[in-house]
Amino acid sequence: MRIDLHINQALAPVADVVDCAIRADRAVYDAVWVLDHLASMEPARNKGQMLDPHTLLGAIATHTKRVRLGVLVNNVAVRPAEVIAGATATLDLISQGRAVLGLGAGAAPDTYFASEHAALGNVLNPSMQARHDRLLDTLARVRAIWSGDHDKNLVFPKPTTPIPVVVGVNSVALARRAAQAGCGINVRGAHPKASEILACANPSVGEWSSSVWFAYDKALTDATHPRIAEMEKQGVERVILLTSSPDDVLTA
Repeated sequence: MRIDLHINQALAPVADVVDCAIRADRAVYDAVWVLDHLASMEPARNKGQMLDPHTLLGAIATHTKRVRLGVLVNNVAVRPAEVIAGATATLDLISQGRAVLGLGAGAAPDTYFASEHAALGNVLNPSMQARHDRLLDTLARVRAIWSGDHDKNLVFPKPTTPIPVVVGVNSVALARRAAQAGCGINVRGAHPKASEILACANPSVGEWSSSVWFAYDKALTDATHPRIAEMEKQGVERVILLTSSPDDVLTA
């Protein structure tokens, strides 16, 4: 079982966030992820700012040697395919082949995270099907850019090696489409349909085929922990631990 650390970069000042990633690089973690949000939505709890994920990962890449790096997940409702492709390829070049691409369909208009979009006048599509279609279209365009299909009289940044893609999912429908597209799937560990969603995973994707995330708990870094053992029985390839307090960032 692989264990990853997901850092909420708004929980602490940037120096502490980078420090956390450096410690993760020296510890048991296989990958380090950061969030893609436009702003911090809980300023009373957070001691840092919601830093741009790609810029932050570039800094982390220069201070780490081993861990894979990615955004869990790039919000396709905010970031065009061309921006995602260029930023992720750049990260791959800086990190010498350690980039992973996380993609997400974005929030529905009636959810908690819709407010950050409303603040910027970003209109969210109410149709889940349309949001899923946009995600798969973004994926296709990112892959086309990386393959050179858009290179005509221009040359876009290219990754050094094929970059794994992980899609954040909340439904069986999207899990199936993501797996069919050769992507890994990531779901909340406590999701009521987690088992059904995980059953959609595509084994050919290998170590990125399926992952679940839980709130950070130091005990879960132990592969013998009952919850980790249960995930392994379900065929889960990796568990991702999301920091949820400033103390998590300082001690993970």
